Amino acid sequence: MTNNAASFAPQNEKAKSEIVSQVARIVRKAGLDYEGWRYVAKQVRKECQLRPVKKGRRLPRILNADDFRRFYEAVDKADDVQHSLMLRLLFQTAVRVSELCSIQIGDIDVENHKIRINAGKGDKDRFVLFGKTFATALRTHIAAHPSNRWLFQTRRNTKYTTRRVQQIVKLYADKAGVKATPHTFRHQAITWLTRHSGMADAALQLITGHARRETLAIYQHVALDGDLEKKYQDAMKLSDV
Repeated sequence: MTNNAASFAPQNEKAKSEIVSQVARIVRKAGLDYEGWRYVAKQVRKECQLRPVKKGRRLPRILNADDFRRFYEAVDKADDVQHSLMLRLLFQTAVRVSELCSIQIGDIDVENHKIRINAGKGDKDRFVLFGKTFATALRTHIAAHPSNRWLFQTRRNTKYTTRRVQQIVKLYADKAGVKATPHTFRHQAITWLTRHSGMADAALQLITGHARRETLAIYQHVALDGDLEKKYQDAMKLSDV
């Protein structure tokens, strides 16, 4: 029985791998876009009764204050206005990198300090906010590129790819001697807002685009502030342990 079970597992994994390969070939042959790929993948999972393996929840990794400062110092030293704006907007809005790349000029309401995110994760629209002091930089950038469709546009007049933004973040992270990805700044922003804004979870959920409010609970663990830590230490002093 043990031998049969042991021999079945690799065959099962091999079969799943072959299914994935077949689907990939079909998608490439049909020239499907991302949404087409998602539809095919969903149907395959349904027909083959495939279930994703549940993963344990991990606390997000964020930069400490010194690393955060060093990262933006490295950005400022490069004197690239578009990079500076792009990488600060990642933190200001807590958007996902794919959402950042898809922001169009028409989505930005500079006067009311908000940006419309179209078809974000889960194909949902929402508004994100940015600081009032950031409005001038945005307004100046938009005025300097009156013919742009995308907020961040390449020399070929196309939007930036997520891969390119990842490369840009890595470039400055390496210069600053820190580890960071575009998603680091989403975590950074949500942790900061959890710690300092006083917003209720429902409000944070609206602007961050989380599907479930429970997901925000992980940021409460990361955002342990000095006051809470002091209360803990004071209480421990009173114990006999």
